[in-house]
Amino acid sequence: MASKPNIVRIYSCFTTGTESTVSLIEVSISPGIPTFSVIGLCDSSIRESQGRLRSAFKSTGFNMPKGHITVGISPAYMRKAGSGFDLPMALGILFASGQLYLPEGAKIFAEGELTLSGDLKGTPGSCIRLKTVRDMDFDYRLIPAGEASSAGLAGFKGQAVNSLSELTDIFDNNSYCEQDFSFTNDTCGDDFIDISMLKGQEKAKRALLICASGFHNILLMGSPGSGKTMAGKILSGIMPKLSPGELSDVYSLNELIGGEAEKISDNRPVRIVGPGITVSKLLGDSVSVTPGELALANHGILFADEFPLYKTEVIDFLRKPLEERKVNLVRRGTLYSFDSNFIFLGTGNPCKCGLLYEKGSKCRCSASEIKRYLSKINGPFLERIDLFSEMRTISGKDMASIYTDKDECESLKYRDIVQGCWDKQYSRYGAGFLNATFPEDNIKDSMRIPDKVIRYASELSEKGFFSARGFTRILRVARTIADIDGAEDVSEDDVSEASQYRLRGF
Repeated sequence: MASKPNIVRIYSCFTTGTESTVSLIEVSISPGIPTFSVIGLCDSSIRESQGRLRSAFKSTGFNMPKGHITVGISPAYMRKAGSGFDLPMALGILFASGQLYLPEGAKIFAEGELTLSGDLKGTPGSCIRLKTVRDMDFDYRLIPAGEASSAGLAGFKGQAVNSLSELTDIFDNNSYCEQDFSFTNDTCGDDFIDISMLKGQEKAKRALLICASGFHNILLMGSPGSGKTMAGKILSGIMPKLSPGELSDVYSLNELIGGEAEKISDNRPVRIVGPGITVSKLLGDSVSVTPGELALANHGILFADEFPLYKTEVIDFLRKPLEERKVNLVRRGTLYSFDSNFIFLGTGNPCKCGLLYEKGSKCRCSASEIKRYLSKINGPFLERIDLFSEMRTISGKDMASIYTDKDECESLKYRDIVQGCWDKQYSRYGAGFLNATFPEDNIKDSMRIPDKVIRYASELSEKGFFSARGFTRILRVARTIADIDGAEDVSEDDVSEASQYRLRGF
């Protein structure tokens, strides 16, 4: 049996929102009546660890030592939650009681939840935590085997542990073996509707291409059955795959909310919301500091179907996140920020019957009814939208061609164009900015827009083609059109085409 140190120190980490903090767990065992105390502003999930530890020790051949056990978790001034402290507390107790050999001066990182049988389980937020500690100097790095994918995405090196029983080999038999982890995901691949299915909607197809190529927000309005609802998966399919860093962000958030992170693919996320969505569901939970739909759509698409039916308060709330591409949660006076850099894709009917755009005056809604139906989509919100496109019922010939004409690779061709545009924009701006997200400072020079094109755009604005607030958005869309066409500078023709997507028709 190893000698018993007075105080054992083990390092771990805990998350609050998307932020993580390295923690020091100190364990002391002193003579006296058997008690177990955990101090350091810990919630019930941590304080209840005594029961899990006692049963896990018994199941794996260890003993809960007699005497007064004190566990201190720092920083003591920060509130902590979660069961990921089970493993470091167990190690501290086993070292302090002499049941495991503690190498002199060893600096140990550990995390993981214990089952009653002594098995180790991963806990939500592991990818965020492991990214925080990956470059820190530890002699031992122990995580549950269930966090291997998270470790792979985080670039973390260490040893995966399945059960407390393995600790004897690691420390007493000196079998610690640090390894590189890899992210394995069987769901990676393409899962989208090919854009070739969008027959007879050439303007909408062009708008989707522009939207994806510059990361622009888009609103599609049209008749029922015209293909609006297909647009979400169509748009996702023509966008480039998630980069390793983006995949790590998406995985981390889904893991943080306890979702099925193992099912995350390298396709861009599409978060679909409906008219019943509330502000709180969009924003997230400020009590547990967990993200809502806006943050979960980061790097992907927020698809708002039947948008004219949304509550006014929801539409008004969306204005700020669409502009700032961030959402904030406040808990006990502390501000937590989540990135929400997504494409907003809204769809809906242009009137109550939905036939406003159909040929032959099929719509029977009065002007006042149409105005009332669309009144919630107010001007300030519409100024955050870069592209508008109407959609109409497709012809019988086009409908038949959906099943007879096979061009299932069309989305992949579009994706190559979009990837090429993104590469140009990253080269032009750096730091991962695209045309829609690049800061407004001096876009004239940064986006290579000649003076005569600026004057032409201002003339269109004066003629009422778009508002003064939409002026910059027209230039951004024009820049994207130029990128699609392979032009170095923005032309008047690019601005002219961009202006066609500002004429909303309602």
